[in-house]
Amino acid sequence: MIEVRFKRGLYLPELDLWLDPWDAKPRAFVSHAHADHFARHESALCSEVTAALVHKRFHLAESRIEAVSFHVPVVRDGFRLRLLPAGHISGSAMLHITRIKDNASLLYTGDFKTRRGRTAESVNFLNADTLILETTFGLPNYEFPGSMEIEAGILRFVHDAFADGETPVLFGYALGKAQEALALLTEHGIPALLHPTVAAMTRACREVGVETLPEPVEFDGHAPPGHVVIAPPSTIRSKLLRGLKSKRTAMLTGWAMQKGAKFRYSVDEIFPLSDHADHTGLLECIQRVRPKRILTVHGFAREFARELRAKGMEAWCAMGDDQLELSINQAAQRGGGSGTTRHIRAICTLADFGDLCRLIGETSSRVSKTEYIATYLRGLTTEQELSLSAIWLTGQALPGKPGQATLRFSDAGIRHALLSLPSVREERYREISHAQSDTARTARLVLQEIQIRPEPLDLAGLETFFQTLLATASDLDRISLLAARLSTLHPVESETIVRLLTGDLRVGLKAEHIEDAIAAVFKLDSASVRDAHMLSGDIGETILLAKHGRLAEAGLRVGIPVKCMLASSPGHDETDTRPLFEKLPFPPPYWLEAKYDGIRAQLHKRGDEVTLFSRDLRPINARFPELVAAAGKISGDFILDGEIIAYTDGRKLKPRDLQKRQPPKQTSGDLFLTDKDLPPASPSRFIAFDLLWHQGADLLGQPLVERHLKLESLALAAPFETITIYAAENAAEIEATFKHSLQNNHEGLVAKDPSGIYLPGRRENSWIKLKGVMPTLDCVVVIARQRQGLRPDILTDYTFAIRDEISGKLCILGKTHSGLSDEETAELTAHFKRNTLRKEKLKHHVKPDIVLEIAFDAIIPSSRHDSGLALRFPRIKSIRRDKTLEDIDTLKSTKALV
Repeated sequence: MIEVRFKRGLYLPELDLWLDPWDAKPRAFVSHAHADHFARHESALCSEVTAALVHKRFHLAESRIEAVSFHVPVVRDGFRLRLLPAGHISGSAMLHITRIKDNASLLYTGDFKTRRGRTAESVNFLNADTLILETTFGLPNYEFPGSMEIEAGILRFVHDAFADGETPVLFGYALGKAQEALALLTEHGIPALLHPTVAAMTRACREVGVETLPEPVEFDGHAPPGHVVIAPPSTIRSKLLRGLKSKRTAMLTGWAMQKGAKFRYSVDEIFPLSDHADHTGLLECIQRVRPKRILTVHGFAREFARELRAKGMEAWCAMGDDQLELSINQAAQRGGGSGTTRHIRAICTLADFGDLCRLIGETSSRVSKTEYIATYLRGLTTEQELSLSAIWLTGQALPGKPGQATLRFSDAGIRHALLSLPSVREERYREISHAQSDTARTARLVLQEIQIRPEPLDLAGLETFFQTLLATASDLDRISLLAARLSTLHPVESETIVRLLTGDLRVGLKAEHIEDAIAAVFKLDSASVRDAHMLSGDIGETILLAKHGRLAEAGLRVGIPVKCMLASSPGHDETDTRPLFEKLPFPPPYWLEAKYDGIRAQLHKRGDEVTLFSRDLRPINARFPELVAAAGKISGDFILDGEIIAYTDGRKLKPRDLQKRQPPKQTSGDLFLTDKDLPPASPSRFIAFDLLWHQGADLLGQPLVERHLKLESLALAAPFETITIYAAENAAEIEATFKHSLQNNHEGLVAKDPSGIYLPGRRENSWIKLKGVMPTLDCVVVIARQRQGLRPDILTDYTFAIRDEISGKLCILGKTHSGLSDEETAELTAHFKRNTLRKEKLKHHVKPDIVLEIAFDAIIPSSRHDSGLALRFPRIKSIRRDKTLEDIDTLKSTKALV
């Protein structure tokens, strides 16, 4: 068969021809004029229509384009080449190749569609021995409804919007779906206004002979009644479209088949109008081509190849592990079937890592995310690649080290780097940035519009670059280095780098996914991988320990915080009438500690180095300089677990006194201002209740009673103190201590098993919290805030209010986002979008008709809200569908609970 290689793109060595490569090549076939299939090749073979579009869209010199008519054979180097219509967009082509000496044949589909469209040539297949198949929608659930059903839905959406006095806006790619939508509307006599980008592509299509398109009319921000606006997806939040005061939006995409796609794209409706073949279309292609061997590329390539192999076909993903298996099999066949093979290894590049991130981001399935990562990790052979990949999957450019600065770029730094490139215009950057609200996506789109000659970058090279950035002291020099690197990468790879430098891949990935994948690769227990990661604090180190079967060597280290052990709540059973204090899951004697109402913290000390960590493992030395200074005077090295409280004049203050150290607006998860902003009042005290490490010894596996003896040996002095232990043998003694704790203004008690070990990050039954119960409040939602990050379409962070019974005014009490399921959040998002009264950037001021039952830990005075109150740790207990605005709690009743 004709040899096919995958080297950062598909390559036919016998012809010295690349197929839709990302990078500029001496000689390449370009299947169509979409930006992700185009690069500035020395010689580009394409259809006549694609040639005209490429010349107009990307200004590639005509001398570098070899335009070929459909179905006309071209003989070259002993091969006969023929371009066939692909049905994807205007001019899109498949490439059929026949080796003249033995008639071996190959068909490369590029992006294709089997359904007939209005603006693209109908697809035409020829038989071939090898089929290289694009599998964007290669899962069985991607089976699109019939064309008539989809088009009827779009037309119904348009007419419904007209009937309600709204302007319908259809979002589709500027070249392809936008023209299909325009042709559909024109066929039914509906006038359309085109975003300038869509208008330019439409003119280009008309110039190359697409007769179904009318003369484009550009949209200038205003739409007369009865007109539809067609715009690219990237403009959904653009200033131009914001000028439409009353609009109804719809996205045209094959991804409409995904659950929750409407909310993901932030539109009112979504239709599966696609310019790609669905799963049924892929099978139709195979049936018509009748290949002996199938190589799959793009989208669900590995999954579709696996499905075909299960049906008895020889099918392999051109880019993944099964392609490596194919190469090994072929090597064995060349060796006479002896089974001896040469070792085949591909250097893993940044492009491969970016592909992995794209796959992870396209699925919400935890199992799929884990499987993608495991498959990728199995393909890595060096320890450096394993460690780097694991670290980058957490969103870090470099692993955090105690006492070492982290590598992080601000959005402004990325902006300066892009604007320093010669071909980037500031006004165009602002336009794209405003439309995207995502720095990394903005970088990719900006770089797609300038001329770049990409150079491959492997993982080791990327680490070297990151280390160089970290070692560069000057901000201006760092920006210059970043700009120089971005100018040598494919825009998609640049997007990946920017995500790492800003600290968030935004693909919905959690540490558990990576840990489970490591466990799967090395056939280990997930819990043991999780424990090792937590103790080492470095996923890169953890994966190497897993590779060598040495997870047990991971241990607690000073300067690396671990997650706190948490107390469980006693089980609730309505049929169980025993007092709360008789339900403890371990036998007496019970150790009882006051449950302090403060900030959980972890103190690490070795020599003169002292670090104070918050519950979310962030260093907070600058917030509590007095504690750090005092800790340095304590002899010995140790790690303490405890609670920071506000304390002065020999007495413990209330939680609201500690809140004075909080910033007016929290953005990073830290709870406190910098030390220069701290008020002189409300000094703090550290109540130590556990010792996790002492003088080089890890104490996690020792019983609590032994850990406490060592804690007492530290002889702590103010502002530190060791928590007081109360012993109890029965429920009556527990109840008496509980009442005493409440009288001392504590939240309650924590009952502990003195023989229990410390299990970081676990909520265990050897610690049981016994708290006084606060009632819930029925509040109405007045503001829903749009999320930032992976799913900006979702409205969450609900600001809730109660009623002032005297004035009737709704008074804000706080906001929360926790407590609802994904289905409930999606339901409320749809409701609030329909009932938005006015919008301020990301905030939707909504009609007050959704009542939530809010649970909380305490009510404290607050000047932040017009109610004068705030809830501590509010969370949604339920949506009160049985209640209306008239049934919510009042300001008077809420104040009575303070």
